[in-house]
Amino acid sequence: MIRDFSKNILTIEAHAEGKPIELTKKDKSSWLAPAGLQNITLVYRVYAWDLSVRTAHLDNEHGFFNGTSVFLSVAGQENQAVSVELQAPDGDKFKQWRLATSMNAVKVNEAGFGEYSATNYDELIDHPVEMGTFERIEFDACGVPHDVILTGEYCTDNNRIATDLKTICEAQIRFFGEPAPVDRYVFLIMVVGDGYGGLEHRASTALMVTRNSLPIIGDTSINDDYLSFLGLCSHEYFHTWNVKRIKPARFIPFQLEQESHTNLLWFFEGITSYYDDLFLIRTGLISRQQYFDLLAKTITRVQRGSGRLVQTVTDSSFDAWHKFYKQDANAPNAIVSYYSKGALVALCLDAEIRKATSDEKSLDDLMQLLWSRWLETAQGLDEREPEVLASEVAGKDLSGFFEKALYSTEELPIDSALEYLGVEVHWRSRKSTSDTGGGSHESTDAEKPSPWLGANVEGGAGKVNVTHVFAAGAAQLAGLAPGDIIIAIDNLIVSAADIPSLLQRHASAESLSLHYSRHGVLRTTQLPLMAPVRDTCSISCEDEKTLHWLSATSA
Repeated sequence: MIRDFSKNILTIEAHAEGKPIELTKKDKSSWLAPAGLQNITLVYRVYAWDLSVRTAHLDNEHGFFNGTSVFLSVAGQENQAVSVELQAPDGDKFKQWRLATSMNAVKVNEAGFGEYSATNYDELIDHPVEMGTFERIEFDACGVPHDVILTGEYCTDNNRIATDLKTICEAQIRFFGEPAPVDRYVFLIMVVGDGYGGLEHRASTALMVTRNSLPIIGDTSINDDYLSFLGLCSHEYFHTWNVKRIKPARFIPFQLEQESHTNLLWFFEGITSYYDDLFLIRTGLISRQQYFDLLAKTITRVQRGSGRLVQTVTDSSFDAWHKFYKQDANAPNAIVSYYSKGALVALCLDAEIRKATSDEKSLDDLMQLLWSRWLETAQGLDEREPEVLASEVAGKDLSGFFEKALYSTEELPIDSALEYLGVEVHWRSRKSTSDTGGGSHESTDAEKPSPWLGANVEGGAGKVNVTHVFAAGAAQLAGLAPGDIIIAIDNLIVSAADIPSLLQRHASAESLSLHYSRHGVLRTTQLPLMAPVRDTCSISCEDEKTLHWLSATSA
């Protein structure tokens, strides 16, 4: 997505030889200085109030920024070395502030403020910075120092975080082969009340997580919240190899002023999304059933989106700039996620390679081959190169598989792939609006699914806002659209929470009257009562001796 960081530049001034000079603005993000000058000093102010992993945020508690948000580049000098001095803010209340970044330190004080360097502009903007009164957790992974920087209000088990992240990091380093491609790594973590996200960098990652996602002191279990934290860390750390080094050829060099289109995000994000949770079970951090539930939820998420029947996973990648990252109310019916479906493509490809080689080779071998090639050449991947190399690893032409999985909207062979891998897939209707897949595949009369509205809704009594309407569902057949406000069903005022039980109570009826408002006009329609489709997945295994794919293969 084009983020237009330059919109946050409030003022900009230039001086040369002690005199002000005029800058001519050429477009939304570039300025032209007069010719013939040897040195220019720029002074500019940046509005920093985006509490996310993407841009910059500054208040009296902390400061965070990505270099993309604050550092201007000099046209024609992007490949020259850069020196940066990061200064502490003035004032007594900032005396306890420290600075954390993976950027190369040249001369800094004990708090981390001082001079840093980068070999070029690309490296300069690839080391985010956190400042404030954060907490630092340290551990070594395969001899490489790792810092975990926690910013915000929280209460957690620091030792647990260090131990578990060390386990993940060492497993991934050994997977690709020592030594690690970094001399030091930093997890920059903002802890908030509500938020989630991660952004990978060459020697660090910027993360945003909730307080509930951090481990509880004295609790040795891994609940769903902490599981999401570990999965996020695993995902972004895997990117250290897969995308920060191994990357599409079309990304070399980066064209920061315009879109860089590639079909390969299914590989770089999808493969990473496959391995992030896989490393959690390979390291023994989670149980087999926890992993199966995570996988089942991914399968369910893809299966519930009719966009998978409209958009291929490669088109999702290519069109990410104006579709995936600019989603609207119709997104579930129009697009498919190259993260989620890409992870399922990776699963199926893993099974294909294992089957073709009688389990002598796997997707692990493909990733390790790509890494060894990168170490030799540092070149990017052509658009169909992963397909060619996968066929080489398999010793078999896999073009038929790829044509269906990547370039068509046919269903992926999930059931047969998992059957070969030693597990069984079970399909059911969703048990409730909160049923996202996984869990037991056994059903009882008490769990009999109620008719499904066929839409996502939110809101209180008489003001139920329709946010998404799913293709061929009851709501769409009734003529509802995103933005409509449901007032009553069967002449009863309803809230979003009321609807499932009301529909279940009238499950034997063909339809119910529904009153709603659109653009301030009261309307009436008939809502057909339809059973939810069997789009919810759970996974089981009777014989864990068959689960070879859950074991790690070291380089």
